[in-house]
Amino acid sequence: MSLYASHYPFTEVVRKLFFTYIRLYFRPQVKGAEHIPLEGAFILAANHASHVDTAVIFSTLPPSLRQRTVAAAARDYFFEGGWQQSTARILFNAIPVDRDTVKGEDPLRHVLRALDEGYGVVIYPEGTRSMTGQIGPFRRGIGRLIAAFPDVPVIPLRVSGTARAMPKGAAAPRPLTVHVRFGPPLHLKASLDDRASWQTAADAVREAVLQLETN
Repeated sequence: MSLYASHYPFTEVVRKLFFTYIRLYFRPQVKGAEHIPLEGAFILAANHASHVDTAVIFSTLPPSLRQRTVAAAARDYFFEGGWQQSTARILFNAIPVDRDTVKGEDPLRHVLRALDEGYGVVIYPEGTRSMTGQIGPFRRGIGRLIAAFPDVPVIPLRVSGTARAMPKGAAAPRPLTVHVRFGPPLHLKASLDDRASWQTAADAVREAVLQLETN
């Protein structure tokens, strides 16, 4: 379990300090954490409204689970080198996802490999942050993952309050209480050779996220 785990020096110390700060700053109120599998691969499928979503989600995971959980992050934003890439790798074991198809490359190749290696993956099926705070359509990529890994549970995850704490375009977050709700595992069906089934599965995941009460 070392393929995608961060190997930067002082990773654990930095994480402990950072996530302690996040918990104190945003005071996340958590429900349903018992639904997260303690072993084996899983998918955390979350809505996305703010750059602080990933930090808040990871702050609610026990340290042992953070080490084997990766965050799928936009290659064009977080993987252009520099401090953003290093920070994302250190804090979230971030792996790149191409939001637009690159000729000859599978945009989900790192997610597929991480699941195959037994990692948990945090993924935002909307593909980008919501401009309004409302949950947008889920892209069919999550359905493809379900088709490729039919035995891997999908945990619907709803985060609320982060859009107010740090809306898209804001320079810095505000110290507001946020809410995190994990739902029961979903075991959905989709077929690798039927792309329509990918979207059907994605829609089912979105509906499960919408049904979660966060406060």
